[in-house]
Amino acid sequence: MGFHDLPIFPLGVVLYPGTALPLHLFEPRYRQLLTDIRAGDSRFGILTSIKGVPERELPPGRMGCVAEVTEVEMMPDGRSNIVVVGRERFALDQFIESDALYHVAAVTEVPDVASANAVALAVASDEVAQHFRQVVKAVHTINGQRGPGPILPDDPAQLAWTIASMIDLDLESRYKLLVERDPAKRLDAIDAVLRKAIPELELQAAIRRQR
Repeated sequence: MGFHDLPIFPLGVVLYPGTALPLHLFEPRYRQLLTDIRAGDSRFGILTSIKGVPERELPPGRMGCVAEVTEVEMMPDGRSNIVVVGRERFALDQFIESDALYHVAAVTEVPDVASANAVALAVASDEVAQHFRQVVKAVHTINGQRGPGPILPDDPAQLAWTIASMIDLDLESRYKLLVERDPAKRLDAIDAVLRKAIPELELQAAIRRQR
């Protein structure tokens, strides 16, 4: 499906479906965007920018995520802190002419294309969740923290995105995970990151426990 005339915020971040992101709005064009979308469905598109590429020259096919505003804190000077939640992914078709201060574009929704069956996906999902819990346990020990770890989604298609939103990844790796339409491949990619981190983190946790 296409979204008609979606307001666009090019930004050097990746927003994933089903995850929350805090934003600080201070530019006049994005103050106007917030005013306009709050009068409608509270949705706009966060399009992952490319360093060195002007906003209007971002190429067709560049992907982003529909952002729904869920919290707004207005400041006396017109700036605002907002929280958005990612909804559908989209690919940029083209920027369109608009009287708005901000960009508006025609975009197309990008659905998943699953390769694995549901059972295989569930097994892979359980393994990734276990590795993430190992990471969280080690980090808690290193930092002297207690308490339960983050709640993870049951949906295997969502899991990699949720974990990616909570760990340290470079922008290119984040973007690749957004673009990947196969949930099994997303799980493989995030599992590789977790498994690489576990030995060093568990070693640091063991050293901390001995102090």
